Amino acid sequence: MKKFINHIPIIFLVIMTAGMIGLSTTSCKKETVGNPEILYVRVTEPLKSDSLLVGAYMGNLVAIVGQNLGNTQEIWFNDQKATLNPAYVTDKTILVSVPSSVPSVVTDKMRLIFKDKTEMLYDFKVNVPGPVISAIKSEYIETGKLVELTGDFFFEPKVFFTGGIQAIIAEFSKTSMFITVPEGALPGPITVQTNFGKVSSKFLFRDNNNVILDFDNTKHENWTAPIALASSDPVPEPCSGNYAFFKHASVGEWMWTNELTLQYWATRSTRGNVAVAKGQVSDLVFRFEVNVPIEWKDVRMEIFFGPYADDHGRDKPGVAMARWKPWKKGAYKTNGWETVSIPLSDFKYGPNDGSADEIGSASIKDLSVLTNVTMMLFGGFETGTAEKSPVYICVDNIRIVNK
Repeated sequence: MKKFINHIPIIFLVIMTAGMIGLSTTSCKKETVGNPEILYVRVTEPLKSDSLLVGAYMGNLVAIVGQNLGNTQEIWFNDQKATLNPAYVTDKTILVSVPSSVPSVVTDKMRLIFKDKTEMLYDFKVNVPGPVISAIKSEYIETGKLVELTGDFFFEPKVFFTGGIQAIIAEFSKTSMFITVPEGALPGPITVQTNFGKVSSKFLFRDNNNVILDFDNTKHENWTAPIALASSDPVPEPCSGNYAFFKHASVGEWMWTNELTLQYWATRSTRGNVAVAKGQVSDLVFRFEVNVPIEWKDVRMEIFFGPYADDHGRDKPGVAMARWKPWKKGAYKTNGWETVSIPLSDFKYGPNDGSADEIGSASIKDLSVLTNVTMMLFGGFETGTAEKSPVYICVDNIRIVNK
């Protein structure tokens, strides 16, 4: 018996469910007499049959309960026509699934059309989720260029930048869109609006909070990583004015060369003796834009902070480093500029920790005494190939901000 039940066809189970809420195969043959009326709408699960509905999500199966409904030929939710099976239409009950397509015109009404072409309206909402913004590919993009947003429920969206400036949408799908950055777009959140809701991003477009290095106004030691001037039309194109880059024809193990380091000494900067950040380490991230036009295959990037001195600080007691290794799952190459975020809690490696050590022996103890920043390609080969390779890594807008 158990074996037989496990193989009951799905259609039979649906019919059983329908029977439990008042549907019978004989009642659909009865002649409908009187004016149609909807008493309520409810779920179809027998154990939840007392759960009445004023709305439902797209694709949900609902039971319409009433009187004299047997002549129903069409049911519309907003401007979307539902698929109606005559076998599930009786005088007292109709089983129907809410259309899965998104309405263009929202009326919040269910419309029943009968054989005699008369109609009846009933208040019923289709619960389409409002938009969700998950991420932006790059927080910094120049005016007139395309920026990519990812998220969900982008149904006929409109996009606004801070200042109320509407963007032109080049293309969109349910989960992503490309928009053109409009003239006059200000730093701040991006807002996406649909017929079903409005949401503003948690991230900030062109986040100008606590920018330590932008290579336009605030610069690093000029004998380290070179600066590409926006005025010289560099390749790749800038995301925000000038940018710095690491470039070498053949990177080997433990190469400490000027062009593979980027050192900022606060003692020589207009920023002066200002801590790299304020707040709790657990709440903050080290963030920057990166563009890697050729494959980066090996040798990690070390990132660390130092005290107020004419020195990088790597050899200072208690230094805590992050190891950025985006090539761990394969050679790393970007398609344009991307924003990278590294939690300050990931600054957990001491200079002598082994390459295979994932736990680390260090941590940032006191942000208030750290003013200098260093990024450098330095370490042993880790991918197993043990071969030198070229690198070209462009960075901009180095900042420490809230998560």
